[in-house]
Amino acid sequence: MRVSNGDTLELESGLRVFLAEIDAPRGEAAYAGQSQGELEALALHRPVQLAYGGQRRWTPRPRPGETETPRETAIAHVFVQSEGGRWFWLQHELVSRGAAFVRPRRDNHQRAEELVALEDAARAGERGLWARREYRVLNTSAASDQALAADVNCFNGAAPWRVIEAEVSDAYSGASRAALTLEGGAEATPFTVVVFGDSFAAWDGPSLAALNGAKIRARGPLGMFRGQPQLCLDHSSQLDVITE
Repeated sequence: MRVSNGDTLELESGLRVFLAEIDAPRGEAAYAGQSQGELEALALHRPVQLAYGGQRRWTPRPRPGETETPRETAIAHVFVQSEGGRWFWLQHELVSRGAAFVRPRRDNHQRAEELVALEDAARAGERGLWARREYRVLNTSAASDQALAADVNCFNGAAPWRVIEAEVSDAYSGASRAALTLEGGAEATPFTVVVFGDSFAAWDGPSLAALNGAKIRARGPLGMFRGQPQLCLDHSSQLDVITE
């Protein structure tokens, strides 16, 4: 077995496995090396079993000029057998330690509620990546700054995944999209939390149009669209309404 980063394994069979419903820093991002080290310590040289709760396989589109078909990748929950023979859920361990954050998707979110609770506890305890300034909960102004600095759209793989808390100053819901404008953004470039397309059609969370004035916690990729900073939602488990 090989570990590519903090959320990807390659089994001895050659099958590459993305760990479903979580993500981890990679490349030059803060805590990327530690996240990969945690995964290696938990999984290398141990028997594993795969379990599925949503989309099972993903194949990337060929890049321009590529002649070979990209490899198919499994998207799975992984169970690892410890040295003592006990099987444990790998995603549970990584999120609990603060080595990864929860990233539910519209087609893979069956364990999101449980994982989000684990992430909340890890963040409250400042474990792992949550002790780093880069990953602490953002206000609207800080989220806008990071979106502007990244300067990519929400669907770009380089879009930073962050958690933001703020009050909703305006809630709009139309035929195919919804946008929650947050307090604290610049007047010229207001910050919005958005959901649209298939994600909007499948939305099973709170009524977005009714959130005007509510305090929310949203987790997702930060991006820019037509010069406006935003955070994109793919599934309702990315949004919490905070009641105090």
